[in-house]
Amino acid sequence: MADYHSPTVVRPSIPAVAITPLELALLTAMFEHEPDGDALYFFATEGASSSVSLDIAEAKTLLAAETIVEGEIAVFVRDRLAQAGPDDVELELDLSDLDETHIFQPIVRRCDALDHVVITSAWTCTKMRPDGFGGSVTVVTADHVLWSSTNEMEAQLLDCADYGDLGCAPGHGKHPVLALDEAEIRSMVADIQQAYEGTDAAGVTVSDDQIRQACIALIPTLHLDEQLRGLEFSAAMAAIRLARVATA
Repeated sequence: MADYHSPTVVRPSIPAVAITPLELALLTAMFEHEPDGDALYFFATEGASSSVSLDIAEAKTLLAAETIVEGEIAVFVRDRLAQAGPDDVELELDLSDLDETHIFQPIVRRCDALDHVVITSAWTCTKMRPDGFGGSVTVVTADHVLWSSTNEMEAQLLDCADYGDLGCAPGHGKHPVLALDEAEIRSMVADIQQAYEGTDAAGVTVSDDQIRQACIALIPTLHLDEQLRGLEFSAAMAAIRLARVATA
């Protein structure tokens, strides 16, 4: 039987004063850590934990002391506390939907000493399985969470091997066409509310969470097969025209 591991390091070390007690409780449960002067160095020998257990009394104390009361972390823990039974003493937190980037990004935003955090993971296996090795890197800034992997590097290198200077697609032979940008949705909301001034649509305040929920709900309802076939046809015709020019 093979065991898969993802040793992980977080760079740079995080100033301790920038971490709230609730964030510290979660991070130290997810990662191993060592002091680095006035900062903490986080790492995981086998991989960051996606499941954290907190004493319910401790969780309530941490929430009461939390300075970022409307932050995503505080809201997440508060919701889980509300779901706990009256006899529960331990709070089991599944962090698969709230990974470490959700904790590090607020820290980056409010810490003048940090402009980014880099999370680097290796993918290893106790047997030489062909799917057991690789790695990933995540860059967390105040405004972005960017991720790449050795799989994406492989696709880019294959593109370069096949197409030389044209080997610039993010996936081997695949090209993104459409993406919903939440900032553009926010701008569209403002335009709509301005156009419908005086109506119920203009009188509501739309939150960032509601914009994200709307995007997530919309995507499964889209049926763009016809538009995709049209784009494929246009690309095929463009390729034919390029071939005719090249042989003229």
